[in-house]
Amino acid sequence: MDKNIVKSNIISGTVGLIISVFLIFHFTDIVSFLTNIAEEYFSQDKHIGQRSIIFINIITISSILFIITLSYFFIFNLTKKVSKFISAFFQINNPLTTNICNKRYLDLYIMVIGTLLGAFQIYYLIIFGEPMGESFIPTSPANEGIMEKVFALLLLFSIIFLLSSVTRVKREIYSAKMRRKIIFLLIVFSGMIILILGEEISWGQRISGLDSFGIFNEYNYQNETNIHNFLSPNTLVGYIYPIVGLGSFIVLFLIWLIPKKRNSYFFNLFFPHPSLFFLVLMMMVLSFFGGGGETYEQLFTIFVLLYSFRIFMCLSFPKTDLSNH
Repeated sequence: MDKNIVKSNIISGTVGLIISVFLIFHFTDIVSFLTNIAEEYFSQDKHIGQRSIIFINIITISSILFIITLSYFFIFNLTKKVSKFISAFFQINNPLTTNICNKRYLDLYIMVIGTLLGAFQIYYLIIFGEPMGESFIPTSPANEGIMEKVFALLLLFSIIFLLSSVTRVKREIYSAKMRRKIIFLLIVFSGMIILILGEEISWGQRISGLDSFGIFNEYNYQNETNIHNFLSPNTLVGYIYPIVGLGSFIVLFLIWLIPKKRNSYFFNLFFPHPSLFFLVLMMMVLSFFGGGGETYEQLFTIFVLLYSFRIFMCLSFPKTDLSNH
C-alpha cells in the first residue's frame, strides 16, 4: 500500500479515536442534548418516555462504538480487507446473485428500503411510543387502528407477490422437479402469511365489527377471535418475541457467513438475502423493547414484504437457464 495512503489512514484513525474519547467523556451531556431536541421538536406533548430515552442511549453508544471500530480499521490499515469482507457478506457483485435475477441492483434497493423503513419505525417508537402501551391498551386508538390496517395491507401484498410468483415459474427455464419444489414452497409460504394475516385481523372480526363469543370472550386477553392473544401479553412480548428476534438473527447471521450454500440457486432464491441484515438486526433489538410489541410486528411485516417481493422479482426476471436442474 502507498505510504501516503497509510499515513493518511493513521491520521484519520487517530482523529476518530480522539473524537470517540471526547464523546465518551461528554456522553451524559450528549444524551441530554438529544433528549431535549426530541422533546422540543419531535414530540407533540414536549415529553418522551423512559423507553425513548433508553433508545437514545443505545443509538449514542452504537454511534461511538462505530467510530471507534472505524478508527481501528484505519489505524491498522484494515479498510481494504474489511471492504472485501462486506462485499462478500452482502453478495455485492456476486456472479450467482446477479445471475438469478435480471435486475442488477435489486438487492441493493431492498437493503436501502428495508433499512430506511426500519429506521423510520425506530424513530416513530422513540417519538410517539408504541401504539400499544405497557398495559396493552392503545395509547392512541386512532393511530393504532390506522397502523394495523396499513401493515395488514402489507401482509396482503406479500401474499399477492408469492401467489403471483407461481405463474412466473416458467417451463422453459426450470426443470419439472425444480418447478414442483418452487411452487410447493411458494404455496406453503403463502399459507403461512395468510395465517399471520388472519390472526392480525382476528379472522375478519375487526373488519366486520362482530363481538367475540365463547372461549374467545372468556379467555382471550383482548377478547378477539384469534389464537395468539390466548397467550399472556407478558409472555408474548417478554419472552417469545425476544427469543424469536435474537434466535432468528443468530441463525441467519451464521448461515450468511457460510459461503458454500450460496452455490445453490434454490438456496439463493428462498433463503433470506443478506440485504435484509440491517432490518433483521433492528428486529432483534426491537424485540427486547416496546410495551405491546407492535413495533417488532411491524418490522416483521416489512421483512415479509421485502422477502416476498424479492422472490417475485427473481422469478419474474430470471437470468439463469435452470432447465437441467
